[in-house]
Amino acid sequence: LEQTIKTYYDNWKFKHPKPQNFIHTAERASGLNLDWYLQDFATTTNTIDYRIVSVDRENNTQNILLERVGLMPMPIELLVTYDDGNTQMFYIPLQMMRGEKSFDRPVQVLKDWTWAAPTYRVAVKNKKNISKIEIDPSGRMADINRKDNLLEQTP
Repeated sequence: LEQTIKTYYDNWKFKHPKPQNFIHTAERASGLNLDWYLQDFATTTNTIDYRIVSVDRENNTQNILLERVGLMPMPIELLVTYDDGNTQMFYIPLQMMRGEKSFDRPVQVLKDWTWAAPTYRVAVKNKKNISKIEIDPSGRMADINRKDNLLEQTP
């Protein structure tokens, strides 16, 4: 975001930019297609709302089922905490972004979530038990119901 703002300022200072100029600057700086985001955000009343539906185990795989409740799709960061205290971050990009954002920590990038699919299954292959799952642990996504973004399991 900082790079986008700096580039936008450098390119458009003392000029008369239009909103589309900011969009193009953000796309160039991020390397991502952002039309999908700005279309929903600026021209609809669609909301962002994701939830953790369930988690179940099959042998050494724990399946986490996520659901997009709101109509506005977003890429998802999912933090899984195991019963030994270790954590693992997963990133689910949107197919319409045509790319992935970068992270400053190790992240397992999963298969794209197509916007038309209301649910997405994350298969966590690990012998450890999951104690906590959290959608958007940074709290930066404008999810309208954060109460269903956290699932804590007791042993």
